[in-house]
Amino acid sequence: MPSIQPKVHILLSTYNGKKYLSQQLDSLLSQTYPNITIYIRDDGSKDDTLQIISHYVKVSQDTSGPKIVFLPPDGKNLGYMSSFWLLLRECGSADYYAFCDQDDVWLPDKVECGIAALEKEEAALPLLYSSSFIYCDENMNFTGNPVEMSDHIAFKDVMFYTPAFGFTILINEALRQKALSASSLDKIPHDGWCQKIAASMGKFIYDPRQTAKYRRHSSTVTYANSSKLQLIGKWIQNDLFGIGLSEYYFILERFFEEYGSQLSPHDQKALELFRAHSGVKLRYFKKLFYPERLRPSLGGELALRICFGVGR
Repeated sequence: MPSIQPKVHILLSTYNGKKYLSQQLDSLLSQTYPNITIYIRDDGSKDDTLQIISHYVKVSQDTSGPKIVFLPPDGKNLGYMSSFWLLLRECGSADYYAFCDQDDVWLPDKVECGIAALEKEEAALPLLYSSSFIYCDENMNFTGNPVEMSDHIAFKDVMFYTPAFGFTILINEALRQKALSASSLDKIPHDGWCQKIAASMGKFIYDPRQTAKYRRHSSTVTYANSSKLQLIGKWIQNDLFGIGLSEYYFILERFFEEYGSQLSPHDQKALELFRAHSGVKLRYFKKLFYPERLRPSLGGELALRICFGVGR
């Protein structure tokens, strides 16, 4: 008797996605992995997104591949954070969960690669898998490759940086349960929160294989094609003069409230130090001269240390 393949739920939140949604849904229905259900929630679209989804629900019912479950549309615009958390709660139990954006394209073996890697690990641990991808323009023409991620992602690497893009992520049931156990997930990005859990209380797995095409729109703000000086300037502008650093502090404070007592002594000490931007001068000094690297790029690290140096 053939063994039952682990169950995978793909979670897709849509909003006014008619231009590219069909391409993404075609790629999801073409996945080589056999045991997939696609859960879709619409976040109040005003275009033809609902009609496109309804069409693909029927298509999935008539084929032997993945099935699509469309959560009853309520017309509410919750924002992408709350929409993904609702999907993760409402989709029901599975072995693994994959986050999906509406305008990318997945390569056929994306889910299969992720499950093969995750199945080698201890299921009781909160596990997160992330793979590499291909940068493309709006017409899905190749434009570049992302910077390779480190083979070992520790908690320090996710405090002031989010290494993995959401669409590259698969998590297991243990991580889902840990994430949803939080008393509140309001204004918490699903992808960054899950990465913090995996890096501190479980395992963060990186796969250098490219398993998706990331559609980068002409209006997208990106650091990928900036010079080093431009990159440093953008980091400083966002961290020192924008809201970037404040958002990190907010999330670290919430993470401490929810999981601080569950962390290792080393990670707990680091979180205690960095979770607030106010405090005595000794705290600023310790942050400025913290002995471990906190961001992978020189520009990002320099901008962060400058912020610490001026009391942010």
